[in-house]
Amino acid sequence: MTVYESTPVGRGVAVGLAGLHACRSREEVSDAMAKKLAELMPGVAMAVLLAQDESSSLRVERVVGVGCPWRVGEDVASGSWPVPASQRLAISYREYRLGFLVVGDEIDASARNVIDAALAHYGVALVNLTFNAEALRATDNYCASLQALEEGIVLFQEESAEAVQARLLSLASSMLHATAAALYVLREIGDPASGLALAATLGMPESLLATFACDDGSPWPDNLVGQPAQLFESQGPGSLAGLDESVVPDILDNVVAMPLRYHGVDAGVCVLFNASIDAESGRDYLGRVQSLGQLGAALLHRLQLEAVAIQNRAIERELQIAEIIQRRLLPAAVPTKECCDFAWLSIPARFIGGDYLDILESEDGEVNAVVADVSGHGINSALLMSSFRGAYRGEATRATPTATIESLNDVVAHEVGSTGMFVTAIAVRVSPCGYKLTICSAGHNPGFLFRAATGTIETIDSGGPPLGFLAGARFEERVLEFTVGDVLLLYTDGVTEAANGDDEMFGEERLTDLLSAHAGGTAAELVETIRAEVSTFQGREHFEDDLSILVVKARQRGANTCA
Repeated sequence: MTVYESTPVGRGVAVGLAGLHACRSREEVSDAMAKKLAELMPGVAMAVLLAQDESSSLRVERVVGVGCPWRVGEDVASGSWPVPASQRLAISYREYRLGFLVVGDEIDASARNVIDAALAHYGVALVNLTFNAEALRATDNYCASLQALEEGIVLFQEESAEAVQARLLSLASSMLHATAAALYVLREIGDPASGLALAATLGMPESLLATFACDDGSPWPDNLVGQPAQLFESQGPGSLAGLDESVVPDILDNVVAMPLRYHGVDAGVCVLFNASIDAESGRDYLGRVQSLGQLGAALLHRLQLEAVAIQNRAIERELQIAEIIQRRLLPAAVPTKECCDFAWLSIPARFIGGDYLDILESEDGEVNAVVADVSGHGINSALLMSSFRGAYRGEATRATPTATIESLNDVVAHEVGSTGMFVTAIAVRVSPCGYKLTICSAGHNPGFLFRAATGTIETIDSGGPPLGFLAGARFEERVLEFTVGDVLLLYTDGVTEAANGDDEMFGEERLTDLLSAHAGGTAAELVETIRAEVSTFQGREHFEDDLSILVVKARQRGANTCA
């Protein structure tokens, strides 16, 4: 620039080109440049080519003079007009490569200097316009962010999802001056597959919204969930925003979809009808409503999490009460018998469980006990266990273990119906003197009987199917001698199926090894040893399944004798 200002001609060119920098648009600066080129080289055919983006071909911005083979607006390659390389002049500013000026005639040295000066001014003006536009957009976005923040403060003061939804719909509608709007929220925020539910409307009856469907008949606007903010403009009769053509009202000119999405969590979509924007202004407005949608999604997600937390606390409290009640259903005290030592333990995996353990002593001194396991976990299992308890207590002291099991089987079969639930159980009766066991098992884990005299363990297998599989089923009964030092171990699969970090199960072998090693101690000591070993094996105190253990040990004969 200094070279041209050192001469009268250079100073005149610089002053004449200064007006390029006052132009407010690319069209204005290109018109001024074309006019200046026509003055500098009258009658010479020239074309200004500008790149549209980094990957596109060059587009003809302006044509000067007569004889140029291109037309304004045409995408061309700069070499498609066969002129010498000296007549293709780069338009650039520092590292920015903006395009070319192609000149149809040879350029003498003095004209080249002047044209180079003009192109330098033109490049600076184009880059400044780009920077100014970006700065303006940044300012608008910043202002939009401030506006969203102010609106967010209002939204954060709302304590209910319904209030947030109504406020959010009103703000979005006001922002775009829409004549109508609708807010759809996912039934389960974060799960698009849960489907949308209409949460709030403004300016459009729900009956009309209910008729809206996609071209393929699928629900609308489910196809807008997870998509960016979009403006759909009517191009005359036909589909709009994916709506079936037959349901598009004649008065509907455009649709704006504002997604409710925050950090990858979808909450729904806000749909605005007949917004006062067009394709030219839509980009800025869409950025603003997208920010508002992100804020709305974050608030709705937070409110849902809070509601779930409140609900979970209520459920937890109810489960704690249920746990207390269920624990009171277990035997309150261990029978005190000279001939036998009893001990038991029952731990639910959660607050409430499906295991059942009971011990009842009859008037004639017999002790009836049962260990049962209801299929599954949780409330359903606990309810069936409670029903099972009532039936067992009504039968155990007046019928044999086998008759009790057969009666319970019919009760369970009636109650579970076609649910697929069932109960495994093993019932035992200890004679008054403690030296005879009567046992009946219904699909339960094998019981183990340690024989003190030989140091061996007998396995007590099931004598029939689990309870509830087949009404009217019959079960086998076993009568076993129970002499001094013998130990009976009954349990649920929470013991043998407890797994460690390698998914290895505790198993029956470890359990029988414990029984052999600790049969000389008390029944309570054996129960605690088993519990501790299972806990150590799995590497944690919490059990993944309900765990129940019953131990009966024959002691020295007392004053009572067998009948």
